[in-house]
Amino acid sequence: MKFSHLIIAASVAALSSTAVSAQTTVANATYVNPANPGNVGTASSSETADFTIQGTVSQACVLGAGGDLNDVNFGTIGIYADATSTVENVFTSVGPANGHTRTNLAGCNTANRMTVRKGNGVDGLRNTTNTGGYDSNVFQANIPYSIAAQYTAGAVGTLVPQASISQFSVSTTEDQDFKENAAWKSGAAFRIDISDPTKALVAGTYSDTVTVELAAL
Repeated sequence: MKFSHLIIAASVAALSSTAVSAQTTVANATYVNPANPGNVGTASSSETADFTIQGTVSQACVLGAGGDLNDVNFGTIGIYADATSTVENVFTSVGPANGHTRTNLAGCNTANRMTVRKGNGVDGLRNTTNTGGYDSNVFQANIPYSIAAQYTAGAVGTLVPQASISQFSVSTTEDQDFKENAAWKSGAAFRIDISDPTKALVAGTYSDTVTVELAAL
């Protein structure tokens, strides 16, 4: 009697299990704890930052090899000195003369000023070797001269490529002159033109020292 009861109970349990399985559908569930922390501040999908790169180039000027230019020696300055000369022109200069010195290395890497200065001022070349005196009505012991400076440079504040020669002059009546330039580098030449003095020239050596200065502005 007990045995029959057990079989029936097992059959009912199996039917019940099959029915439950057939009625259940697939389901998904998500849970987020409301106590989770959020962003602090405003979140952004993009951001930029910058930094500076810096270095320094020193100001520099260069003029000639080691700062020297070659001396200009005119040799013998011609005068009228023969018996066929007239009283008016004897011992006077036979005419003007010119010479030059140059360098292929000159310039500044910043705005600059070139100054050309005569050591003897407007006197020009002076005769410092004659100590015997002379009649100043008809003789003189100096020879005025002019200097023309030639180099390739633009005006201050310009970015124009330079293809032509810049030039300025110190005339026979000036002791110095200057020109301001943008950064430049090129050769530099200095032409000296000796004048033809109106008076006769005292014998001796005539000389002067010219100073060429390149200085950053």
